[in-house]
Amino acid sequence: MFRRKRAKSSPESPESPESPESPENSDYPDYPENPPAEPGPGTPAHPLDLRLDEPDDAPVHLSMDATLRMRDELAEAERRLGPGHEDVLRLRHNYAFLLCVWSAAAPPGDTYMLDQAIPLLLENLSHQSATLGPQAHDTLVTLHGIGSAHLSAGRPAEAVPYLEQALEGSERSPDRDEEESLTWREKLSDAYAAAGRADRAIALLEEAVTGSRRLLPPGGDRLEARKRKLFMAYRAAGRLPEAIALCREIVADVERFYGPGHLDTYIWLDNLAHVHHDARDLDAAIGCYERVIDGFERIHGADSDEISYRYHNLAIAHLEAGRPERALPYLKAALAAREHSLGPDHVGTLDPLITLISGYDQAGRIDEAIAATERLVAALVRIGGPTHPKLPEVHTYLDQLRRALPEGAS
Repeated sequence: MFRRKRAKSSPESPESPESPESPENSDYPDYPENPPAEPGPGTPAHPLDLRLDEPDDAPVHLSMDATLRMRDELAEAERRLGPGHEDVLRLRHNYAFLLCVWSAAAPPGDTYMLDQAIPLLLENLSHQSATLGPQAHDTLVTLHGIGSAHLSAGRPAEAVPYLEQALEGSERSPDRDEEESLTWREKLSDAYAAAGRADRAIALLEEAVTGSRRLLPPGGDRLEARKRKLFMAYRAAGRLPEAIALCREIVADVERFYGPGHLDTYIWLDNLAHVHHDARDLDAAIGCYERVIDGFERIHGADSDEISYRYHNLAIAHLEAGRPERALPYLKAALAAREHSLGPDHVGTLDPLITLISGYDQAGRIDEAIAATERLVAALVRIGGPTHPKLPEVHTYLDQLRRALPEGAS
């Protein structure tokens, strides 16, 4: 028999590695050589400056020249002021931060920039621990930066001790910044997860979500991102009751802030359908799949690739619930949508054809199962020729179907 193939969607919640926090570039404001005259009576306090020729929020473009200048400024400051001077610490931190930013543009697995940044941060840590103390905020920021750099470099075991020290110090600080502690707790959770310590990662992420609910506005990006990350962690760990409860909360959030007909609402309903399906609550899954299909038909159309997965998954739920006749219309719709979007011989089109064959078989509609299997044979020959590696298995199945035909049937 053919195996069931159910496409599993996951919410889009990109998490980019944090770089070490950067202090202000300068402690001193820039003053003009000739300050403006005092405004006369009835005139505005500041001149009108619309700057119509460029946006106020224009992005800052990094350049290698600027990076090399910063490196040279650091070397000159070290020579003049000594390696532990506060201005040198700031320049060294900013240079390390810039290297971490550059590392985001490196090819996968290339840790050169991060490996250049970490020793700079370690040198700062040595000076800060000696002069400011191990609990000073600047010291903790450096600890967090070292851990974040190790994590970005794919070394979670090396990252964990630094991130633990940073979080522990932040929690004990009399000037504790609760929002910063939440961010650091989430980063340590990421490191635990990457190191395979899923239970500890989930516990920290739960604390981050609980604190975010208390401190951050409902519907805010950071709160919602943490909820979504926690949902994915619950699901990956097989903690389906918690995943279902949190997914329902996320669906309610999205529906409240964006409306019941928004695409994000349907995407999260689709995720809820999947966790119900994983928990074998097929009726609950079917109800969610049906609502998703209704929305996707209106947004994408009935013959799109996006909706073909949803037709297919709803059909699978009906098949697993022992209702093949209810599954067949959705299997046919999934196949038609794939043929329209991908073409008749694409491997993604053959998947719903295989499931349709199984649906016909389970419904006892052997003639139609045979016809669909013959269609599959023809497609495999077109794709890979008469020696396609899957043809023997399909021919064996086709022979079984033919032998199952009642006597005298065509």
